[in-house]
Amino acid sequence: MTQFSSPADSATVRERRAASTESTRPDALIARESALRAREEALRVREEHARLREELRHAADSGQAAADVERLTDHVRTANEGLVLATLHAQQMTEIADQANRLKDEFLAVVSHELRTPLNAVLGWARMLGSGQLTAARAEQAIGTIERNASALAHIIDDLLDMSRIVGGAMQVERQPVDLGAVVTAAVDTVQASATAKNIQIGVAGHDESLAPVSGDPSRLQQVVSNLLANAVKFTGAGGRVHVGMERVGKVVEIRVSDTGEGMNPEFLPHAFERFRQADSGSTRRQGGLGLGLAIVRRIVELHGGAVRAESAGADQGSAFVVSLPLMIDDARASGLTGPNRGAPVVAFSDALRRLDGIRVMLVEDDVDGRELLTLVFEEAGAAVSSNASARQALAALPSFDPHVLVSDLGLPDEDGYALIRQVREREAGRRSHLPAIALTGFARTVDRDLALAAGFEMHVVKPVDPAALTRFVAELAESRRS
Repeated sequence: MTQFSSPADSATVRERRAASTESTRPDALIARESALRAREEALRVREEHARLREELRHAADSGQAAADVERLTDHVRTANEGLVLATLHAQQMTEIADQANRLKDEFLAVVSHELRTPLNAVLGWARMLGSGQLTAARAEQAIGTIERNASALAHIIDDLLDMSRIVGGAMQVERQPVDLGAVVTAAVDTVQASATAKNIQIGVAGHDESLAPVSGDPSRLQQVVSNLLANAVKFTGAGGRVHVGMERVGKVVEIRVSDTGEGMNPEFLPHAFERFRQADSGSTRRQGGLGLGLAIVRRIVELHGGAVRAESAGADQGSAFVVSLPLMIDDARASGLTGPNRGAPVVAFSDALRRLDGIRVMLVEDDVDGRELLTLVFEEAGAAVSSNASARQALAALPSFDPHVLVSDLGLPDEDGYALIRQVREREAGRRSHLPAIALTGFARTVDRDLALAAGFEMHVVKPVDPAALTRFVAELAESRRS
């Protein structure tokens, strides 16, 4: 999903980055360190136990007073109990570390499989297109397959980044009054194509004007419903049904996503929202996925002050996921009511390029293929383009080209995009002119967005971006400069 945002305090970004260093360490590493500390403690207790036993033997042999011998005997008994407990704790920590390592290895294997599968389709069809031997119909099929699998790759990366934000405590929601009906409608649109391909009917019920809005982030709430719907479609066989219902229950609204699919073992239900956990996780599993979607759903819902639960009567009896969100009861709630995608319009791949006639775009991208693609996109939209491979080259061309909008990658050789925009802003000091700038980048963390905005960019747009969306952003920024 394409994202761009408002400026943020860079000091806060630095504090958040420092504070999250400890929490972002891999679970397997934390488990290994805990096991090592437990083993060290067990060794220390064992040595103390041995010392006390030797002291007790020496006291008995030398004929010390009975009170001293009894005192040492009590110490040895206590040390012996401590040794048993420390040894058991060390064993438990070692088992946890071993399990964390196994989960890590299994997860990496799943990630490799999930990335390589769509990548295989992309590369294979791209090479077939390049051979020039495909018929027009096959070429159209190839393009559709490449687009679909590239989107799947982008979705996997988004899930991994979201999980990284969750682990690091960096996931945030921007609250505003949200119309859940609009959220559900947008979410259904995102999965409709995959549902249609399997002849699955998606029904929606329960939304009317009397349903009070909730306070939340519309894009994140759409992500919740989209993930649940995608999960339902994935585990429902051809010809099945998926239903989305909304109902007010006291001071909360419940969104219920149910299906007629495979269902879940009741023993798995308590683990359904754990990251990397899947009911079927072996190499013979029938469905793909990283096992992150439901964990992301739970965290987003919790950030909204809500809760989510899973229900299933068992195998082949379907499943249901129920999200509970607190309602806004304020009578003034209707002001500012919005649906998803506030500030981040989603543009379908079929949308036409926004016309950029008369607009000069300065592009800075070190990747040759990416630079050629973006240059083509802007020129096809009617813009004049200055295409640059480095910050130094762009700065040299800046005075004579006089662009309306700057579009720059953040990761550049020698001087990065942050250094580029700072120099651009320094040149503008004392002038009335201001060059709107878009950071177009693969760095998609919240801290990357905040740093880009704090450095002087107006937008932070995450790769891959749809050409229609990008031309729209450029047109809007160029218009803002003219006005």
